[in-house]
Amino acid sequence: MAVSHALGDIYTVDPHLMGMPGALTLYVIDAPEPTIVDTGSANSPEKIYDALDSIGIDRKEVEHVLVTHVHLDHAGGAGHLAEELPNAEFYVHDRGRPYITDPDQLARLKRSVDRAMGTEDAYGKPKLLDADRCHSISGGEYVDIGDRELEFIDAPGHAPHHFAAFDPKTESMFSIDAAGMHLAGEMRPTTPPPGFDLEANLETVERLRAYEPETNLYGHVGPGGDDAVAELDRYEAMLPEWVDLLREKRKDHDDDIGAIVADLGGEWQSPTVQRDVAGVLAYLDEDR
Repeated sequence: MAVSHALGDIYTVDPHLMGMPGALTLYVIDAPEPTIVDTGSANSPEKIYDALDSIGIDRKEVEHVLVTHVHLDHAGGAGHLAEELPNAEFYVHDRGRPYITDPDQLARLKRSVDRAMGTEDAYGKPKLLDADRCHSISGGEYVDIGDRELEFIDAPGHAPHHFAAFDPKTESMFSIDAAGMHLAGEMRPTTPPPGFDLEANLETVERLRAYEPETNLYGHVGPGGDDAVAELDRYEAMLPEWVDLLREKRKDHDDDIGAIVADLGGEWQSPTVQRDVAGVLAYLDEDR
């Protein structure tokens, strides 16, 4: 099943990113004003529509779509969804909004993603999102979904255009990529180029922890364990360790990402490890 119950009125959706189950999690909140968190890639909408049908939400009933950041595995489906969800408003970080509402910026973003992935249409063919349907988010705003307000939190580090959202009803944090990856219960860093910033990410983790969430809701993948604060503590400790490790590995392997990855222990391996190494190397170049 592409859709599963997570907690309260929150459901997870597995969009089978690049044909792979278990690679990405989107969320649907079955609130009085139904809400979707993240759109997946341009190939994800059909899985979202199937999930809405399974939950019993008509497409016209969806009121809000939160686009937590504009990486195309999370935001590439926005323009497609807008065509099928006529009453939905979209919430996008102000730093990321041009990348999915301006044709030149979207084309540039897609080219860079395809180049980095080494294949054309790596995440499908995104469509432009109408800027008039977008709310710009910078942190501190709220969205009323009918029976509670979700709070938006500026959450840079993974990307400068990332926000998180806190749900007071379930005491869960839609941390998505701001607090790492949660793969089969194991935490891994997610530090992609070009926007990874260690200091900003550590400040984000501190900001999220102040809410004392009961559950972290990750993009990769699904709800975390039963101690969300401990997960945030672990990520806060992991990130500097990861950056320091790659600083040392670079001394032996220069910028040979393949050699660096081969020299890493199993505790650091993930489906995106090469990308995440590249992000730290870019950060170190800027940091020097």
